[in-house]
Amino acid sequence: MKNNRFYFKFFSFILILLALHSPAGAIETLLQKAEIKSIKGNPAAPLFNLEDLSGKKVSLKQYKGQVIFLNFWATWCGPCKEEMPSMEALYQKFKERGFAFLAISVDYEEKRIVKEFIQKHRYTFPVLIDSKCITLDLYGVKGIPTTILIDKKGKMIGRITGPKDWKNPEIENILNQLVVM
Repeated sequence: MKNNRFYFKFFSFILILLALHSPAGAIETLLQKAEIKSIKGNPAAPLFNLEDLSGKKVSLKQYKGQVIFLNFWATWCGPCKEEMPSMEALYQKFKERGFAFLAISVDYEEKRIVKEFIQKHRYTFPVLIDSKCITLDLYGVKGIPTTILIDKKGKMIGRITGPKDWKNPEIENILNQLVVM
């Protein structure tokens, strides 16, 4: 047991050193550890304009200089619903730290159904509506839920398709690193 603690501390120390000397390398290592696929070449995130649940126009440009958690989901998607409580916890933990959280609903139904779902479950993270699935094509999303992490420079750095426990400490490490970079 003592050896395990030593190795954990040693590994943590190495990660900190990597972060200080090679932020991109450290982020890639952290993404791998969290089982999030890094995006080769870190292309710029495609820009979009969508409405939120109150009808307000929201543009990705508004979040320039912030780390962005971009999640694609639908009310009829079981795996999407499975990860939402942990998404809410992550949002609550990071919302005041230069972190933008955008959940894009790709429901074909009217906005009312999405709004009722969000209210029923008391989720407070921002939800955008894309009933025509335009952003799915822009981001090359093949299945939902899909989440894309975007750094402060607007570059896509990580992608995961399928549900994730977003309360995972490894995810928090990644976001902490991204927010301070």
